[in-house]
Amino acid sequence: VLPSKLPPAGLWPWVWSMGALVIISLLVGLRPYRQLSATLPLRVLRQDVVANVWPLRYFLPVIILVVVGLLVALVGNSSLLWALLGGIVVLSLLLGGIGWLSLLVLRRLTVSHLGLRLAINRLLRQPWVTLSQLAAFSMSFMLLSLLLVLRGDLLSQWQQQLPPDSPNYFLLNITREQVPQVTDFLRQHKVEPDTFYPIVRVRLTKINQQDATDLVHPGDAGREALDRELNLTWMQGLPSHNQVISGEGPPKAGEVSIDQGIAERLNIKLGDTVTFSGDTQDFSAKVTSLRKVDWDSLRPNFYFIFPPGALDAQPQSWLTSFHYQENGQLLVELNRQFPTLSLLDIGSILRQIGDVLQQVSRALEVMVILVILCGGLLLLAQIQVGMRQRRQELVVYRTLGASKKLLRSTLWCEFAVLGLVAGIAAAVGAEAALWLLQRKVFDFPWQPNMVLWWSVPLLSAVLLSLCGGWLGIRLLRGKALFRSYQG
Repeated sequence: VLPSKLPPAGLWPWVWSMGALVIISLLVGLRPYRQLSATLPLRVLRQDVVANVWPLRYFLPVIILVVVGLLVALVGNSSLLWALLGGIVVLSLLLGGIGWLSLLVLRRLTVSHLGLRLAINRLLRQPWVTLSQLAAFSMSFMLLSLLLVLRGDLLSQWQQQLPPDSPNYFLLNITREQVPQVTDFLRQHKVEPDTFYPIVRVRLTKINQQDATDLVHPGDAGREALDRELNLTWMQGLPSHNQVISGEGPPKAGEVSIDQGIAERLNIKLGDTVTFSGDTQDFSAKVTSLRKVDWDSLRPNFYFIFPPGALDAQPQSWLTSFHYQENGQLLVELNRQFPTLSLLDIGSILRQIGDVLQQVSRALEVMVILVILCGGLLLLAQIQVGMRQRRQELVVYRTLGASKKLLRSTLWCEFAVLGLVAGIAAAVGAEAALWLLQRKVFDFPWQPNMVLWWSVPLLSAVLLSLCGGWLGIRLLRGKALFRSYQG
């Protein structure tokens, strides 16, 4: 999965980052500069005289095209890029829509607090501005929530999936005569081996008398099972950690039980006939049951399980596993007494995976810091955008007799409601993303994270209300409001 070599260090990342920063800054600053240069002197006397140059309905698409073009030039025309951009757009629309519906619900409620009622009406009076703010804030809070959960609960949950006594060593290439000898050796060292499984290595060649390679094309999900040898086994009954979900098991003579996952990838159903090519001859079996295999148990698992005697004509070796956590003296003696056996150390592989997860966790910490900083900058930018319009509205309210306490309360409530609604949308989006990750990616049993449902809306409401309070102090400080009105 990971590249064997890292790309060489160079100056191109600096050129790309600084160059993109300059280009985007120019795009953002050119329109205000162009409007300023096109402003007529009459603007001093008449506030409605505005130079209509570079309208936003044309300028914003140009900015989007330039930014997307830079991304395509940087990472190439890959499907991942377009999926990411499309996901951002769809997610912004969904989160903004969830927030807007929440505001509509609040509007229907009977609100006795005048400041809260004025705040809700102001948010609903400017739908596009409110939707953009909700989409931006909710996406920031959602991303922050996901990163925090991924850094903590989800990675630790993956590490806790393994039972403490799960096998950490596998013994391969055991002959039939060595099975009792290996069993006695392990028990002498107070190690209880797991079940010994016979192994037959074959290739799956036909499905319902048709060549499997004609039915499963290169690039399909199940193709990997046809391009290599498969390990088959036989046993009297099915393993305890395998659950029959369709059909009847265990298999009888001429029958086979198959893993549900490989059956779906190869489009194999109950009643189909599968043919294998072994070292001595070809043989076929009818699929009579589908099993759900627990691949996370670290116990030996198999795609195909046959009844006893079905694989006697094929060369066989045996496999077992055991749990061992003491010093390596047993392993040294095992290698000395049985030099032909192959020992697979699963524990060392898991430790390497744990090291990778620790590095991922540290990378997520950096991402959390970056998201917090970007969210703070976004919040300040959103506040500055509406500063002039809010000042004019406060002048009107003040002229109509509203007190400073009411105006300050209105600002507090406006940002608190905006943060609460954005937090609710972020919690919904984060929970949906966690469900997708747990069920489809990590294959965990899904459990709702109840902490998200109260912590994210609460923290976002508190954070944005503090910003609203700071804004209120700035706007209502001294006689600035009256000077604005007199001007």
